[in-house]
Amino acid sequence: MRNDYRSVYVAFDPHPSYKGASTHIHHMCDVLAGAHPTLLLLTLKSNQPPIWTEHIHQYCFESEEENILKRATAFMRWTKSILDQQYNLVVGHFRDTWGGMAVLEFPHIRPLFEVNGLPSVELPYRYPYIAGETLQKILRMEERCLTKATAVITPSHTTKACLMLRGVEEEKITVIPNGAEVPEKVLLRPADLPEKYMVYVGALQPWQGVDVLLRALRYLQDLPVPLVICSSYTEHHAKPYIKFAEKIGVSDKVIWRYQLDKPALNSVLTHALFSVAPLTECSRNLEQGCSPLKILESMACGTPVIASQIPVVSEIISHDEDGILCRADRPAELSRTMRIAMDYPERTRQLGEQARRKIQQEFTWSHAHRTLQQVYDNVLTFSF
Repeated sequence: MRNDYRSVYVAFDPHPSYKGASTHIHHMCDVLAGAHPTLLLLTLKSNQPPIWTEHIHQYCFESEEENILKRATAFMRWTKSILDQQYNLVVGHFRDTWGGMAVLEFPHIRPLFEVNGLPSVELPYRYPYIAGETLQKILRMEERCLTKATAVITPSHTTKACLMLRGVEEEKITVIPNGAEVPEKVLLRPADLPEKYMVYVGALQPWQGVDVLLRALRYLQDLPVPLVICSSYTEHHAKPYIKFAEKIGVSDKVIWRYQLDKPALNSVLTHALFSVAPLTECSRNLEQGCSPLKILESMACGTPVIASQIPVVSEIISHDEDGILCRADRPAELSRTMRIAMDYPERTRQLGEQARRKIQQEFTWSHAHRTLQQVYDNVLTFSF
């Protein structure tokens, strides 16, 4: 490996992948590589080839360790061992605590912390029995990264408020919402899908509310309109939801698709009656916050969105202007909202058109790029 890289981006995420995080990484790296080439990109290994271009060189960490904390610690050590051989780095952009702890070992690197989620908030959802002592250690690591970072960027004002409660100075935080791009050409209807269908796009973590959406289908059994679930995960990860749909008697209303590439996904979105983003009312969504790519990409395709009425969604959608909001965690209410959207197709279609215009005016990736470039400029002019 060469030792003259100018910038590094570190992510404890597989990349490239079909997840929204990978789309975000792609756009952040484009800006950093353009400003400070050549970029050293350090991520987890995915099932796709690593990125290797004139200005971006990717190296991937691979581990058979099943324990996520042991794997994360190994990733941190691996990252540090690579950075130990780099003498010309000026900017270190990290999107997780593990990468951050490695970057902070090197005082000559200006650190930028991209906070999309905090492990102290998210890990208890995945591992309910995680020890309190372990969480305290993670909180101390987060505190170090937030304190030592020259700048912090985050995708929503809800997350910004969360970080301020953690003691981060307001002037240190820049909100850069996720973006989307309006497809340049008319996309053909997917040949393997019916003429009318609803769609859910994205991951399957508990806070996404897929179980709420499946329960809502029980109230729509009289309508011949299936739900297409475009999962960013494999079929293996979807099995609990497939079994749940069978258990509650709605499996015949669901069509599953897995890890679609961007053109195929946009084609499904473009021809859907509407997409649904039933995010739950939990601390991960309400207190920590997020910026759901599934919503932005649906809007970019001109697809009307029905979503939970929570603050992070209200930052993007204006109810009855460019989308439809309904109370979270209420399957019956969600089903009524979906039924009304189908009963008034012309009004629903107009909401989709207004949503696409909103993306063009406020939420393209070029908007995010310009703001991020300014943050990088500020990081380099910051005096320690």
